[in-house]
Amino acid sequence: MIHTSIFYTIKIETVNGALEPFYICPGIDCKKLFIIRQRFSNKRMDARVKVTFPHLGPVLAYKKMFELFGHEVVMPSPPTQSTLELGVKYSPEFICLPFKVILGSYLEAITRGAELVVTSGGIGACRAGYFGDLSEKILRQLGYNTRVLVFDSFIKEFPEFYRQAREVRNHCSLIRALSILNLTFHLIYALDQYEKKINQLRPYEVVRGASNRKWLEIQKLIGASNSLNELKINIKEAERIISEIAVAPRNDLIQVGLVGEIYMVMESAINQEIENKLADMGVAVTRYRNISHWLKYCIRPNFPILKKADRYLHYELGGHERENIGYMIQYKELGYDGIIHLLPFGCMPELVTQTIIPQLSKDLDIPILSLSLDEQSGWLNNQVRLEAFVDLLKNRRELLSNSN
Repeated sequence: MIHTSIFYTIKIETVNGALEPFYICPGIDCKKLFIIRQRFSNKRMDARVKVTFPHLGPVLAYKKMFELFGHEVVMPSPPTQSTLELGVKYSPEFICLPFKVILGSYLEAITRGAELVVTSGGIGACRAGYFGDLSEKILRQLGYNTRVLVFDSFIKEFPEFYRQAREVRNHCSLIRALSILNLTFHLIYALDQYEKKINQLRPYEVVRGASNRKWLEIQKLIGASNSLNELKINIKEAERIISEIAVAPRNDLIQVGLVGEIYMVMESAINQEIENKLADMGVAVTRYRNISHWLKYCIRPNFPILKKADRYLHYELGGHERENIGYMIQYKELGYDGIIHLLPFGCMPELVTQTIIPQLSKDLDIPILSLSLDEQSGWLNNQVRLEAFVDLLKNRRELLSNSN
């Protein structure tokens, strides 16, 4: 228990004009002050509420978690052009594309009755750390009373993390809550692994679109699991479904690694389904970024990968810039033909990566294409660049083969 009587108390004005207490206590080393933010709301999560969240990654796993905690889930729809236009309308002009899409998704969910938004935060110079408070302020200005509950690092900000977790678990016992979280992590991992398998099979499929159709079946199957035993049974069925995809061997595929900002890399509706389009061009794409990878990184960073980036960047900027540089180096070591780097326009951490890419490409002797996307980006321009990049990789492979 944290005894607030030993803290210094100050008042800070919140986005809705109210004064909230902030408790400040001396750090262990007596040189730093740790601020533990105590948020209060007139509406506590003491009963079933309608919950929504950003559309990113294995959303059916999040849905299952909140349902098991006793809440009603307002599922975020996959982002569309209307979602983007809605977010752009109410967002700051120069905020990055992920925020605009996420805000549009929130607004769509609120019109369907969402009362609470649950999301993650960020650290460092990445503006993702401000997404929660900024979106809540915008929603207040638009007249909505929807709360935005932001989960930051459970290691660095454990008291706040634990307090919010108690709200979300909705009177579930600690043992029951841990059981639900355990199932959720297994669901996330299973869905991520099958998405990875589908992406690996897509360039080899005989019938175009078969992999995507089977992926929809697998998502519904895995997402319907209410226990670990059900999940084990559904995984066996998923293996049968994935085995039905007819594939043909190919030795002409170009190997490309995909890196970049997490939302741009993972959300196919925003990156213009780049993995599908590259598969149609005869490219096998490897993407290391998914939610289970992110969760593992939050617990224990991938130090061998980060060490590879030390030559080019020593410091964390709040995004995934060092990890992306490390994986670019690893893709070269694994013999990939090229690398594609995705970033939202104006993303500070990935802009740093972008400035390093020319030297990195020269040192590694590997072509790297960096694509910056925002609401003004059209697919035609990027299609031309991708096709030219793939042609370059094919010609380069042929030249290298002939020279050997």
